[in-house]
Amino acid sequence: MKKQFIIITGIIVFCCASVFIFTNFKRSSEPPVIAAPADFSAVPVKVYGIIEPAGRKVFVGSPLTKRITKIYVKEGDWVKLGQRICDLENSVEKKQVELSLAKVALAQKSFVLSTDDLKRTKKLFKTKINSESKYTQAKINNELDLKRIKVANSELNVAKAKQEQTILRSPIEGLVYKLDILLGETLSSNDNNQIVLGANKLWIKLSVESFWRNKVTLGSVFTIYDSETHEILGKGTVIQRSPYMGRRDFRTEDTQERFDTKFQEFILEFNTSKENIPIGLSVLAELN
Repeated sequence: MKKQFIIITGIIVFCCASVFIFTNFKRSSEPPVIAAPADFSAVPVKVYGIIEPAGRKVFVGSPLTKRITKIYVKEGDWVKLGQRICDLENSVEKKQVELSLAKVALAQKSFVLSTDDLKRTKKLFKTKINSESKYTQAKINNELDLKRIKVANSELNVAKAKQEQTILRSPIEGLVYKLDILLGETLSSNDNNQIVLGANKLWIKLSVESFWRNKVTLGSVFTIYDSETHEILGKGTVIQRSPYMGRRDFRTEDTQERFDTKFQEFILEFNTSKENIPIGLSVLAELN
């Protein structure tokens, strides 16, 4: 009886093992099941963007690290092309201009004298009173004085150009959005973010991820929200799009995790009834 029980148990174990091996072999030989791609067709298009002046921001920087001695405008002012924004300390540049002017005046006086000497020497040479060598030397001196005038004028132009670098002027006709400078402080030559100008009209720059871009076309209308308060700011209409795809890195809350995604840049004409909307404001745009 015991022997029969062992035989029956062995048969059952063998059958179970055979079924298990066959099932796993069959499962492993089957092609993997590929998940269907995500369907975004019913998902509303929502992308983030930045408020900017139409035509982009214009940064005004100093080529020199100098102390600010005078400020002519304030935030919110409308400036014309070439209008003075502020002056920088220029005592050294001013002295260089004065010295160059003195050199020009001295060279001009020397040229007048050498010209008179050349005329006299030429007359005496024609009457055989002076030798040819004296006439030639007078002619050379006059030519050298003329060249000295040209060199002195070149030095004067360089000195004036250096002095002009101490005057910051508006490169466009536009609105002063940012004027983060104070009288008496030093303006650094490597900081171009303290004075920002731009057009009075605003637009929105959107970075649209690749899986949304076919849904966004020229003329598409978006509702614009403040990305933090979710307040409706107005409407935006697509007027431009970049002809290329870019890449942008995104980070999650995990500092070790990062991934990049392709995006296309779109420009929206911004229509709003609200006042004092700052440039640089992050907004959420929802496709209508």
